[in-house]
Amino acid sequence: MEENPSKEKISQVAEPEHLIAELPQDSIFEIDVPDDSILTIQIINSMELDSFTRFAFYETIQINNTRFCPSGFVIETSSQGGTPCEQIQVSSFDRNAKIIQVVPLTLGCDCPSECEGCEWQKSIDWQDNTHFNINEEATNVLNSNEELARLNYEDCDTKTTYSKTACSIDGQGAINIGQKKNITRKEALLQALKGKHSLSAISGFSGANTMYDYTQTNHVWNAFGSSIHQARREPFDIALDAEEISILQGLQISVQKDLSVAVMVNDTSIISIPFNPNGLLLELSQKPEAYIMGVPDSLTPSTTVINEVLYLATKDQLEGNALNPIDLVIGIADAYTLAFNVIENRFELTLFYADCCDNAIYLFKNQNNY
Repeated sequence: MEENPSKEKISQVAEPEHLIAELPQDSIFEIDVPDDSILTIQIINSMELDSFTRFAFYETIQINNTRFCPSGFVIETSSQGGTPCEQIQVSSFDRNAKIIQVVPLTLGCDCPSECEGCEWQKSIDWQDNTHFNINEEATNVLNSNEELARLNYEDCDTKTTYSKTACSIDGQGAINIGQKKNITRKEALLQALKGKHSLSAISGFSGANTMYDYTQTNHVWNAFGSSIHQARREPFDIALDAEEISILQGLQISVQKDLSVAVMVNDTSIISIPFNPNGLLLELSQKPEAYIMGVPDSLTPSTTVINEVLYLATKDQLEGNALNPIDLVIGIADAYTLAFNVIENRFELTLFYADCCDNAIYLFKNQNNY
């Protein structure tokens, strides 16, 4: 008789105890367990589902990742339950691949209009192999039913709220759900942005009329410029040496587990910004309106989001030549502003000369596809 391939895979998951103890606590293990394995069957059978939904789960359930824990391992799966909603399940198993507990979650459903009131939009944020947060976003309709009856379909007042619920997996494999806690929009955005985001382009301006563009095509960096000469804008190429290319390739924004943000070149931190849920790092020698470039006039210490841009920090009069390692374009930057553009889905680091107009905007694509 042919050996069951699912059971063969399970024997690979149930590693010896000494091997599990040696695994890094913050590692993610992608284990190739077949979608029709006895793991997913146990998950489906543990939930109370009607026949139609059960069939939909069998057809769509897939394993996203597997994590080792003291009791055995934890599997995160996703599925469509026959409705326009995305489902996810966090399930714990013992070392013999026997299910201990399943926590089913609805991540979100199609929402035809915010004025109808949308379900919570949820996501799972793993802290390590035994701790995760359930992050939630909801759109609340502020109008009464009587007011909505008099309004056009999309003309309603809404408010978006954010929360997180801390969860843990104990030594016996039980999944413990903590208390829901309201959080700021800033915290919600940064939770989804944790990780590293590489530089994708730079656009700069200096002097009276010189413009610069640094672009990347197929992982190759090129730089160009243009300036006005005899009433005509004339382009020119910029030669990049090995050191400049190394900086461009290594420059990144890193959002840490504690939601602090760093601008880094490879493993060297150039700018470090501690997390403040209620405002930005604002260290300016003048009022915001005094700056020609780089600083919105309306910034205050309690600013978070303005016009769908999350401001993280703005600072001038930096000590020494703090920005020199990344000041490739204008060469005289002594101030910076770091922000995340929600609509464009990217970080924007502006290096500028505080006393005038020279500036360069460094763009970092969101690598998490938030």
